[in-house]
Amino acid sequence: MTDKDKENKEKTSLNSSEPERYEEEEEELEEKKEMELEKSEAGIEETKEVQVDLLKEQLEKTEKEYKELEDRLLRVAAEFDNYKKRTVREFQSIIKNANEELISQLVETLDNFQRALDSASRPNSTKSSGDFDSFHKGVELIYQHFKDILGKEGLKEIKAIGEPFDPHLHEAVMQQESDEFPEGTVMDEISKGYMLNDKVIRHSKVIVSKGKK
Repeated sequence: MTDKDKENKEKTSLNSSEPERYEEEEEELEEKKEMELEKSEAGIEETKEVQVDLLKEQLEKTEKEYKELEDRLLRVAAEFDNYKKRTVREFQSIIKNANEELISQLVETLDNFQRALDSASRPNSTKSSGDFDSFHKGVELIYQHFKDILGKEGLKEIKAIGEPFDPHLHEAVMQQESDEFPEGTVMDEISKGYMLNDKVIRHSKVIVSKGKK
């Protein structure tokens, strides 16, 4: 065999092996792709499992926090209910005993009135002018003491006679002509009016002047 024949034979051998090698490379490539796909799917499954575990953990944590908040809310609601009941009881007690101090002061005035009445009811106690003057002076002192007690509590008399008629302070019972008082002026007072801490608790009942005839 000549060299040329050998060369032609080698070329023929190479040409016949190329399709086989190409198929092998294709198979190897497909195997690599399948392996990569399997790894990818396995990674996705693993990631899903991790995410599910995280979600379960987060859910358990949230449920625990919700339970704690619910317990706290129930405790706060119970404490508020007890506070409300206690406040109502204290407020009722305050209202019930609000006038205790004032009544305690008035008891002394009540005693003084009783002494004055006892003195006036004794035989011949007010027959003479001297006895009557003493009785009158004693009652006057009691009256002044009584006014002082109420004044300390914020009670004030409403000025009426000689003042311009004010419907916020005065209640007109009637009108009369007067040469002394100008029209619209209070000329007489039937009953006194009072204010308690700048609030009118009783209007003065008055007679209002219509002016000169």
